[in-house]
Amino acid sequence: VVSAMAAAKFDVKVEAALAVMKHDVKAARVAAKMDVEVEEANEAAKIDVEEAKVAASEEIAAAMAAIKRDAKAAMVAATNDVEEAKIAAKLDVEEAKAAAREEIAATRAANKLDVKAAMVVAKNDVDEAMLAATKDVEEAKVAAREEVETVMAATKREITKARVAAIVAAKMDGEEAKIAAKKDVEEAKVAARDEEAKDAAKMEVEEAKAEVMAATKIREAKLAAREDNPERRLRRSSLASAGLPPGKKYHYFLSHKKEHSTLGRQPESLAMAVHDSQTLAGFVGFFDVDDLKTITSEQLAEDVRRSCAMVVVLHDETCASSWCQFEWKAAELAGIPVLCIIDANHACRTTVLEQVKQCNPHLMVNQWISYIDSYRHDASSQITDWLHEHATQS
Repeated sequence: VVSAMAAAKFDVKVEAALAVMKHDVKAARVAAKMDVEVEEANEAAKIDVEEAKVAASEEIAAAMAAIKRDAKAAMVAATNDVEEAKIAAKLDVEEAKAAAREEIAATRAANKLDVKAAMVVAKNDVDEAMLAATKDVEEAKVAAREEVETVMAATKREITKARVAAIVAAKMDGEEAKIAAKKDVEEAKVAARDEEAKDAAKMEVEEAKAEVMAATKIREAKLAAREDNPERRLRRSSLASAGLPPGKKYHYFLSHKKEHSTLGRQPESLAMAVHDSQTLAGFVGFFDVDDLKTITSEQLAEDVRRSCAMVVVLHDETCASSWCQFEWKAAELAGIPVLCIIDANHACRTTVLEQVKQCNPHLMVNQWISYIDSYRHDASSQITDWLHEHATQS
């Protein structure tokens, strides 16, 4: 019985072991089958990836080719557009140049016509002024002659009356009457001569007044003609835009001697008047009263070199100034043009010319301008014209 039970237990264990083994084999088979399926799936995936890569490469190649074709076409189109734009721009530039040339030509023609018309008008004004002045002088002379003739006729009548009275008195009173008559005649002659002298002097005064008036009218007409000149107005209007050349600070350097032994500070006042008139005309000038704080030769030389031109106000003691001589020498060394203004109201032009000729011939290069009080506007205009020619950037 024990053996049977032991055998039965053994059989049970064997059955259990067999059952476990069957289960493990089945599980192993399932696992092996799954491994095979995984391998197949991997192979299929690899094939799909390769096919996808090939397809993608083909698509990329096709896209690149299309892009290259599009880029080439775009470059060709862009090149054509650029060429067309260049041609159009060139045509526009040529048209603009042609239009500008036509406009400039028209403007110049108009300016020439305006200048010519202004010159004709100015000439007519001057001619009319001269004719009017001549007429006034002639009328004054005629009136003076008529007045003198009237006075002389009256004087002759007085002399005749005196002679008649003398004759009558002579017949009546003899020698006393003759003496009285002679005295009356002499007095009448003296009175007549005095009247003639007075009338002659009066006539000369009237003629002088008429001549002065005529000269004044002519000068005013000339000055008005100069001021109404369109070319002058155009030049002055463009002065503001005519800047200083590079390296220059002033249009002009004003050189002058402040004091005079008998005139006091009158020369400085004249220099200030010249400076103010040119400042109003639009120029920038160096004037020591306004610009110089410390007087040194180095600073003066630097200011001269930084000026386009030099304006010198002269009188008969200017050449005695060592500072003025230093400024003139600096201008000569720098090659700066010089314009001299002579104070003709208080100095002899010939005397000052000789002084300057001995002192610095560089001041003799340009024509001098005489400054006279009654012609100060004309002198200022001449200075302005000279500065515009020599001290502005064209």
